[in-house]
Formats: sequence, structure tokens, C-alpha cells
Amino acid sequence: MPDQPAHSQKFNFEIRRLVLVDSAGFCYVEIPVDQHALLLGSGNLGKSSLLNSLRLFLLPENNFRNSRLKFAFRNASAGSYYSKEESFQHYFPGMHSFLIMEVRNPVGTHCQILHRSQSQTRELGYGRIFIPAPYSELRPLFWDTAGDEEGIGRAVPGLSLRTLTEAAKKYSRDSIFTSDTARLRSMLYASEMMSQEAMRYCVLPLSDTDDRRVESLRTLILLLFEMSANDKAMAAAVASIVEADKKFTADALDFDIDQFLQRHEDLKAQNEGLTDVEKEQGRYERFHAAYHRYRELAQTQHEFAAFRDGLSAVLASTKTQRASLAETLGVRESEMKTLRQKVAELERSVQESAGAIRENERMQKQAESDLRDGEVLLSRYPGMRADQVEDTLKEERSELEQQLNALQNEAQAEEQRLRLSQKIRAQQTQLDALDLRIAGAEFQLGRQLDESVAAPLRAVEPRLLQASPGRLLEPEQLAQIEGFSKLFCAQASSESKKVFDWFDISFNGREPETENLQAQRKTLYLEQSNLKDQLEDLSDTGQSPNDRPRKIEKLKKALTSTQKDLVLLQRLAGAEVRLADIAAAIEKNRALQSAQEDALKTQLNDLQSCQSRLAADRAALDQVDTRQSGLFSLEQDLSNLQSRIRHLEQASAEAPLPAESINTEHFSQIRLQLEDFEQLRVAVLSHIREFAMVGVIDHGDGQRTQESPSSATIREAYQALETIFMELPARRELLRKQIQGHNETVASYRQALKANDEHIRRFERSLNKELEDVTINDLAEVRVDIHCHPKFRNLVEESAAIDPFSAELLSDAFYERLKVFVAEFFDANASGVSPARQHGYRLTMDRVITGISYRTRKESQTSLDRKGQSTSTTALINLELVQRLLRRVLYPGIRLEFPMVLDELASVDVSQVPALLHRLKQQGFNLFAAATHSASPELIYQIGRHFEIGQMRTARPYDKRRTLVFWGGAEGFTSEAEFGGWFSQEQSELLEQGIE
Repeated sequence: MPDQPAHSQKFNFEIRRLVLVDSAGFCYVEIPVDQHALLLGSGNLGKSSLLNSLRLFLLPENNFRNSRLKFAFRNASAGSYYSKEESFQHYFPGMHSFLIMEVRNPVGTHCQILHRSQSQTRELGYGRIFIPAPYSELRPLFWDTAGDEEGIGRAVPGLSLRTLTEAAKKYSRDSIFTSDTARLRSMLYASEMMSQEAMRYCVLPLSDTDDRRVESLRTLILLLFEMSANDKAMAAAVASIVEADKKFTADALDFDIDQFLQRHEDLKAQNEGLTDVEKEQGRYERFHAAYHRYRELAQTQHEFAAFRDGLSAVLASTKTQRASLAETLGVRESEMKTLRQKVAELERSVQESAGAIRENERMQKQAESDLRDGEVLLSRYPGMRADQVEDTLKEERSELEQQLNALQNEAQAEEQRLRLSQKIRAQQTQLDALDLRIAGAEFQLGRQLDESVAAPLRAVEPRLLQASPGRLLEPEQLAQIEGFSKLFCAQASSESKKVFDWFDISFNGREPETENLQAQRKTLYLEQSNLKDQLEDLSDTGQSPNDRPRKIEKLKKALTSTQKDLVLLQRLAGAEVRLADIAAAIEKNRALQSAQEDALKTQLNDLQSCQSRLAADRAALDQVDTRQSGLFSLEQDLSNLQSRIRHLEQASAEAPLPAESINTEHFSQIRLQLEDFEQLRVAVLSHIREFAMVGVIDHGDGQRTQESPSSATIREAYQALETIFMELPARRELLRKQIQGHNETVASYRQALKANDEHIRRFERSLNKELEDVTINDLAEVRVDIHCHPKFRNLVEESAAIDPFSAELLSDAFYERLKVFVAEFFDANASGVSPARQHGYRLTMDRVITGISYRTRKESQTSLDRKGQSTSTTALINLELVQRLLRRVLYPGIRLEFPMVLDELASVDVSQVPALLHRLKQQGFNLFAAATHSASPELIYQIGRHFEIGQMRTARPYDKRRTLVFWGGAEGFTSEAEFGGWFSQEQSELLEQGIE
């Protein structure tokens, strides 16, 4: 700030550099802000976002909630403000998003780094890292300037909050990580100039860090970003400073008119309430006498309650007794049902056993029939075993099927003819061989060998003895056969049937069998004849049209008969075993049937006994039902009485009457006493309702005005009325003192209104005193007018006319005027939205001060006028005012080098730019402006330094959606004398070291 003593220059606070990493549409942008600078770039590139990001560093916030009030990020094209979500996503779109501000203060240079919050519970939040180092030493953490062939640079692989945190801790143990707003306030706005620890990360030292100073600073910072702000914004800033400028917090203007009016209404209502109570004094005395008589007969209610409770107990006992009998009856009925079920089950079991016996007998007859029919079938095949008969039947079935298929299908007929011809030839061969055997039958071995030699051979295979050499055996042959037979050893223990051992194998002896060769030849001849007949059937020669169907039908019947024989043969195999099993099953089922019949007889006896017990239980239950019916009738009479006298529902007794006292005569006596008591109760309730109707007592949640309130409610009402009328004198005295105290409050409010009005006037005079020597462009004099709401002036004047020092309530006229003031002051505004509906009727400085205006005088004029000035002139006037307001907030004796944001600089008159830059430099501000390429060359030349934003893009960004890059310093023209000012901060530091 200007006009500071030379020794105070060491307390310099300078914002030097601004860096955005993967933020606000940029991949990486690094801008020095320690001198005037102009950002050039196309529209909607992010220049304004870059300028406005400074707000995030200067204010002690940790999230974007209530972003409109905290940061006021404005969408100029839409004429509205960005939402909290839009603002957060714009500056912190990803986990690689970081914002860095480099600051130099009396302790040294440090960097403040903003990062996206990692906590899931911190919605829209961000944290901060403070590192005591210049950004030149931290740059490799965020941007790799040497890893790109084009010299643009690239994203640093692995950049994250974790790696940054580790690097900060490694760099210095003085690095701080925090998002606590209270700690941020103490760090950013510290004022302990002699403490390096406290001042290490200070940016804007305040004279005091209380809430009023901080909010005033917030208003001024937001003004620095809107130097062309209207008079309402300036008025809000002035109101904030006026409040902060007061010496004591208690002097703050915070007049809660709503509460003040409500207090008056409360006292007025209390006064009216006491007056109403005093009018009811006579009624209370009559009520008091009636209530005491009512209490004398109240015992009747307890007698009624004791009878009611006794009746309930007897009913409960009877109910329990009946339930027990009913339960016993239920058990009996259940037992009866179970017995009947068992009897029915046993009867079914006996019937099932009889059915099983009948089924076994049927199966026995079937098995015997199968055995007889099977023996008849085997007799048709003499000399053949059952398996041989089965094979023969299967062969016959196959031949029948083939013959049937041949008669039905010509293609198969040809095959059948071939098979039949082959079989006929084969059988003829067998007949020829059999004729030879018949001719040599006398020479069979069985006829030539002794029985001792033939027996072992017959045991092995009977056909060995049926073989015939066609002559007598040679002695040598006979000897060989006898020698072979002797190798078999007959077992000595065998009696009826001989057994011959052949080494480790035994053969059972067999009876001699005579082979009937003539019978075999006859059978074979018949078979051959049958085959010839089948072959003849396949021939169509000499057959009528009906012969073939008749033959087919005959074959089908023969095939069916053969199949039946096969089935019968299969059943015959197990017929004897089945007969044995069936006989055993019949014997078992007959034994089971006998046992079941015995059990059935036992269950029938139990069923008869249970029926007798069930009849006795039913008789006992009927007796209890008769007793219970009489009690129900008495209960109904009691209920009718209780319904007619409703308050009896709440009556209670210490103990119920005994069972012997529960009778109709006793109940009639109680009923007569209650009718007398009820008349007194009606009178008492009438008084209580009247007291409730006029508001002496409340309705007790509606219980006191009910048709039949409880005795407890009546007693509470009496006690409440007794308390009210006994405390009436003391309440009247207390109200008098409260009214007197309220009137004294009116006096203090009146004094506060007057004091704040005078404070505003003094503040205005003080500002104008400081502006006496200010000249801006062609303006020789500038004055500030602070405008207050006209209704506030009227309120101050009207409050001076009242006399608050009285023990009586002030007249309603004063409060009516105050209500009119509220309606006009709070509800009448341009937007049509009542602030009272948002914040209540609180009279605060920001509502009293409604505007700021400037009066100016040019050098050629003799008087001040209110004519509007150009944009740049207005900005300079605002700058002068803000600079002086800042002086009241900041710590005395310091100097700031602070970027002043001016968006869209092209709208400023070029001829006034030099004066604007000179004035800004004097005030300690560096112009930080933005413009498109449509800005004139003259304007760019006047600024001197500019940054071409949007010319570089990297191929390796943090996010493909953000590729814009800028770093490396400003461009512009300068003279040789000013050449040194164009060195970058790092170059300047190196140059200074070289000179030393």
C-alpha cells in the first residue's frame, strides 16, 4: 500500500505466480502475476477461469458448498452464477487436478497447493498443502519440461496426492497439510509479525481475525475480481467494513425487530390474560365449595370400582375353570377321535390282511396251473430237457415269423425259399446219416462195452456210448477204451447214484438210455415234410386267391400258440419256488390277521370306556356355563351403569371385593349412591368447562372439556385453578416489572439506532477525508456518498419521540408504526421477494446501507456533480475506495503486491490505460487482465506484457479432454533500460547471485 514509512517496506506480501494442473480446461498453465500482464486467447478458452482461481487461494474454505456466497463464480454470458457442482468439476475434474499459488512474504517464499479431497465424506471438498519452497523447485513434480521433443512438455507419470504428500514431507518438515477452516484462517491472515512460525504461510495479514474482519475481507476480495461492480456490491462492502470498523462486537447493528415485536405481543397477551382471570374470582369461590362436597361422596366410585374388579376376578376365575374343563373335554374328544381312528385303522388292516390272503390263494392256483400245463408241454418233447425245449420253441417261433413275413412280402419270400431249400437239403443229409446209424446200431459202443467200462464214459457224455464204428472193436481199440475208462475212480461212499472222479473233477453217474433212432428218423422226416409244405405254400401255382390269407391267419395262430408255450415254459422254471413262497405268505398273513383281530377287540373296549368319561366332562362344563351366564348378566348391568356415568371408567380401588360379595343386591345399593354423587359431579365439571372456555386454564389436551373426564383430571384442574388464583397478585407484580424492563429495552434500541446512524455519517466523513488529495485522470476531486434506506432515517426520528421510561405498556400506536416500517422496509424491494421470509425481520447494516454513489469535479469545474464516468475511471475510483477499505481491515504498516483482476480489458478506453496502470502500481496492484485476439495492438502495447494462451497442446496430457499448455514467460516490447524487468523470476534470482 502507498504512503508507508520506509522502515515498513520489509513487511511486503507478494503473490508471484499462479499454476493450474489438469484444471479449468488446461493440462498445464503457469503464469507469473508479479507484474502487469494480459492473457490473450480465443473466447471460451478458460482465461476467466484462470483469473478467478485466485479466489480459492485467498479465502479460508475447504469445499464448494454454498459456492454462490463463498466465491461468486459468475457466468457472464448467461447473467447467472455457476452451481457448486459446476464450479467443483471445473477446477477439480480429476485426481491429477492441482492449483498452485507462489507467495513471497517477510519469512520467505512458499507455495500453496490445492488438491481434490480424497475423503468420501467430504462432498465437493478440497484440501491444501503448504510447502516453504519456490515453485521452481517443485515444478518437476507437476510437469516434465525435458521429456518432450517439441519442447512443450508432458504430464508427469504417477502424479498423485500420495506422491505429492511424500515429496512435501521429504522436502521440509515445515510442510503443512490441512483443510481445517479455522487453521486456514489463522495461517492465511496471521498478524504476529515477530513470529516466523506464525507468518510463514501468511498471504493477507489482518489486524484481527474475528468473523467480522474475515467477512469484510471476503467482500473486498470479491470486489477486486469485479472492479466494475455496481453500487449495490460496493454498498455491501461498505456495510461490512462499517460493522468491522466498530471497536466492540456489542456495537454491531443487529436489531431483531421480529423478536422485539413478539416480546411486546407476549406482554400484552399476559396482561389481558391476568385481567380475564381476575374477572372470574366469584366463580372460583363457588367452584371451590362445590368441589369439597363432591370429594366427600367420591368414595362411592371406589366401592363401584371394587365391585367391578371383584366381578372381573370372579369372571376370570370362572373363565379359567371353564377353560380348564373345556381343555379336559377337548383332550377327551381328542382321545375319542384317536381311538376311533385306531379302530378304523385296525378294521382296515384286518380287511387288507383278508384281501392279501385271497390274493395269495389266487396266485397259488395260478402257480399250480402253470406247473401242470408245463409238464404237459414237456411231455410233447420226450427225451429233451427244458432248455432244449425252449430252444426248439424259439427256433419254431423264428421259422414261423420268417414264413409269415415271406407270405406277406415277396422280397422276403425269395429269401425264405432259399432258406427252406437249404434246410430241406440239410435234413436230407441228416436222414441219410441217420439211416447209416440205424444200419450200424448193433455195433454201438454201449452194446460192445461192459457196464463197468461204459458207466464212467456215460457219466461224462452219454453220446460217447451211442457212437457206432459199424463193426466190432479191435482188441487193441477195446483195450485202449478200457484203459481210458479205468482212469476214472468210482467213489466208495456212493450208494444210489455212482460218482466218478476225474482227477480233481467229479461226474455224476447216469442211467443207461436207449436211443430210439427210428423215432428220431420219423421226427426228422416229418420236419422235412413240413419244410416242403412251407416251400409249397410260397408257390403261387395252383392256389386260389383265398389260400394265402388263410395260410397267413393259420401261421399267426401257430405263432401265438408258440409264444404262449414259451411264456408257460418261463413260468414253469420258478413255479415250484413260487408255490413254496406263496404258501409261506399265506401262513404269515393268517397269523397277522389273527393278531389284528385281537388288537381290534382291545381298542373297542377302550373306546367304550372313553365315551363314558366324555359324558361326565360335558355335564361338569354345562354346570359352569350356567354360573357364567349369571355373571355375564350382572356384568352387562354394570356396563350399562358405567356407560351412563362415563367417569366411572377411570374409577379405581385398592382391592377387589371377595367373590361372596358379588351379587345383584350389593350392586343395586352401589348404584343408588352413585346417582346422588353424579349430580355433584355435573356441577363441578360445568365450572371447569367454563374456566377452560374463558381461558383461565387450558383444555388439558381436550381432557378437561370431555363429557366424562377422569377423577385425576378433575383433581388436576382444581389444583391448577387453586394455584392460579392464589398466585394472581404475585403474577401481576411480575408482569409490571417485565413491562418496565421491556420499556428499558426500547430505550436501548433507540440509542443503538441513533448511534449507528451517527457511525455511518462518521465513516462517510472519514472516507471523504482520505480522498481529499486523490486525483484520477481529469478528475480533481472525488467524494463518496453512503445512502441509507429512507425508512431507517424515519425510524430513528420517530424513536426519538417516545418516552420508554414507564411501568405501563407503550401505546399500540408506536408498535403499529414499527409494523408499517417492517412492511415497507423489508417487503418492498425490486425483486419482489421478501428478505424477511429468508432471514427474519433483523435490522442489520447491510440492509440499512442501500447504495454508494460518487460525486466528482473536474479541474475546470467549481462544483461536484453526479455524472457517470467511463468504465476505466469508475474502476479507478472503485480501486481507490477498495484500497482504503482494505487499509481498515489489514494489519497496519504492510505492503501488498496483489493481482487485480479485470476481465475483458478490451472494453476499457485505450487512452486511459496508462493512467490505470500507473494508479494500480502506486496502489500495490498488478493488473491481471484477459482479452481475445480482437484486442487492439495499442492496448497490448500499453500493457507491455502478454501471454498467448491456447497456442500449445501436449500429446501426453493427464486427461485427453484437457491438452492446453502454457509456460515459459511473457511476450512483449521493451526498452533497453527496462530490459531487466523481463527476466523470469528464476533468471532474476540467478542474475542477482552472479552479480554478488
